[in-house]
Amino acid sequence: MPCLQSSSECLATLTQQAIEQSSEIVAINEQLALTADRQDYAEARRWTNYLTLDPVRLVQNVLGGGDVQRDRLAIASLELEAADLIRRRAAVAEDLTRDVVDLVLKYEKLGREIALVQSQLETHRMRTAVMEAAYRSGGGSTTSMLSVWQRTDTLLSRSQEKEISQMQVQQSLASIVGSAL
Repeated sequence: MPCLQSSSECLATLTQQAIEQSSEIVAINEQLALTADRQDYAEARRWTNYLTLDPVRLVQNVLGGGDVQRDRLAIASLELEAADLIRRRAAVAEDLTRDVVDLVLKYEKLGREIALVQSQLETHRMRTAVMEAAYRSGGGSTTSMLSVWQRTDTLLSRSQEKEISQMQVQQSLASIVGSAL
């Protein structure tokens, strides 16, 4: 993964990778290409409507009705289809952008939470060392020491849970941007 920060450059890079890796956007782009080809074909064959030996059809086509009107409607329908696909592609890109931003922010938040828990754990370990020294020399009770040791285990567990959550967020982000960890 190129980066994992909420800087605008990093978010832009991750978002671009996510958009490039999106199978839905790839499919939409393929549909857009096909629609453009169909539209080009329909526009290229419009002139053939005037090649008819039927005088009624020729008059209808010259006046904008008949086959000419049918082709214009078909082209307009293809233009609407292309516009819908473009809107859908923009919506998917927006959703991907939102997902990337949310995951990066969640990753950073978990990083801060990990640092906080580890700081608490370090402070607690120092306090525990002092209490253990006093306990060994006859001060304090076993019950109080058991609760201190339990608090150490609790803080360790919280730290590990936060680290696991952060790795899961990183894996989710990697799957969206198509990057290996």
